[in-house]
Amino acid sequence: MIPALYALSALATVLACVVARHRPEHRPIALLLGYGLASDVVRRVIRLGVLAPARAEVAGAPFTGWARIAFHGEVALFVGWMAGVAALAVFVFGRRRPWGVLAVYVVAVAVLAAGYPTFRGELLGKAYLALELAALCTSVGCLLLWFLGDERGKTQHLAAGFIVIAETLMLVGPFRMGIFSAWDLARSILIALYISLVPVEGVAIWRRTL
Repeated sequence: MIPALYALSALATVLACVVARHRPEHRPIALLLGYGLASDVVRRVIRLGVLAPARAEVAGAPFTGWARIAFHGEVALFVGWMAGVAALAVFVFGRRRPWGVLAVYVVAVAVLAAGYPTFRGELLGKAYLALELAALCTSVGCLLLWFLGDERGKTQHLAAGFIVIAETLMLVGPFRMGIFSAWDLARSILIALYISLVPVEGVAIWRRTL
């Protein structure tokens, strides 16, 4: 499943970048998808190359040194996707600069880092869930306000809507069952997201070539 996920993520990202070359309003979509792909790869390298060996060595004790730095980096990347989705909704649907989302993201990462080793394991999972809920409330709120308005839907609105829907399914599905224990279902939702985005971006590219 992981190779298919990466392949679809890369395809959706490349297509989004092509669309963004001709439609600047699609750049936030391309940026978020690019971030998602890059952060997934980097986080996997951190987990397998640094955290897994360090965890086996310390036998349950808190990380120290470079392992702790790598752990905080992995946390920041994970939370970054949640913040990115909220920022995307604020920008695309709310038509505002998402500086408030960025500020909340920086504070959240700083609090999680300063609160280590308290924030790890089950408590870290609860913190992730709270942040996901906050990001989703922001995203859905912006989406609903746009939907009730009179602005015409465009490619970026459809793509951003699919992303917000996928995050909603994450919250009511795998994240509700346990943010660390239902990754197969989470990957299935992400695969469905990328499968949905590819034709949207493909049609946008095709229309450009007409």
